[in-house]
Amino acid sequence: MGLAKQYWMELQEEQAYEEKCEWIREYLQDDDPDEYSKEWQEAEDAYEEYLNRLHIDFENQRYEEEYDYWSVVGKTNFQIFTEIIDSSKEIIKIQIDNIKIRKNLFVMLYGHIVAAIESYLSSTFIEQVMSPGNSEYIRKLVESDPEFANRKFTIKEIFSKQEELENDVKLYLRDLIFHKIDKVKPMYKNVLDIDFGNNIEWLFKAISLRHDCVHRAGYDKDGNEIDLDKEKVEDLIKRCSELVEHIESELTT
Repeated sequence: MGLAKQYWMELQEEQAYEEKCEWIREYLQDDDPDEYSKEWQEAEDAYEEYLNRLHIDFENQRYEEEYDYWSVVGKTNFQIFTEIIDSSKEIIKIQIDNIKIRKNLFVMLYGHIVAAIESYLSSTFIEQVMSPGNSEYIRKLVESDPEFANRKFTIKEIFSKQEELENDVKLYLRDLIFHKIDKVKPMYKNVLDIDFGNNIEWLFKAISLRHDCVHRAGYDKDGNEIDLDKEKVEDLIKRCSELVEHIESELTT
């Protein structure tokens, strides 16, 4: 470590220590408290809790600011998805004679439709799990998901971890990549008790193909043009619609 970086780190530590001492003096209402007293130690614990609360509030605010991509006033996730599907159905009816333009249209539509089902799955799951009064869903997620099962903490941390749990779940779900259908399928089953069924291979393939549509402009990693036509886009629309309708029916029963 260079001397400049070491000096900067020492300054940061000194500043943090001074901020803590100032907070404790105000907390104890004592301008010259004894750092070795029981009161000081209790105040240090209170300060740690204060910092923890600040962190949680900050992350909650960040979550609310970032998780808004399918938040539309007056519309449900199902309504948004349906609007996208209905528009796609109308677009695909447009008669285009130019083969290249028609292929580009299919590539764009395919990627758009897969993005719609991914966003629906993500938004619907998060909405269900994080809705007030759904603590049972959070418990099921924590108990069934390896991400939480592998976490370790001490007995001393039990209560603080319990307070942080909802925030941890928020952040985890926000950052989860929902096009990893191999992870999403069991999450829906284990937490919401919604089974996608055994015939879900089409969605794996669609998500893989979407990558070629979006990131390679309709070509695979070997430079070959992907094979898309009107029938394949229509089949994707049909399958996505059936899956979403199945989920909606399970949520309302």
